[in-house]
Amino acid sequence: MLLYDVPTKRYGCKKCGAFLTRDQLSDARFKAKGDPEDEERRKRSRQQADYLEWWLSGNKEK
Repeated sequence: MLLYDVPTKRYGCKKCGAFLTRDQLSDARFKAKGDPEDEERRKRSRQQADYLEWWLSGNKEK
């Protein structure tokens, strides 16, 4: 159960004690949803970033 705290403009959970802004709450809900396509996209992006880091390092030996 979430309660809204007007002075701080945050949501508080009675069960777990989380205290989140509206944006943080939206992000948490999106992450909890667990979109499989998003996971694949993140994995591909991480692989590309790793390759770019390797390429820019100048150490081309495998």
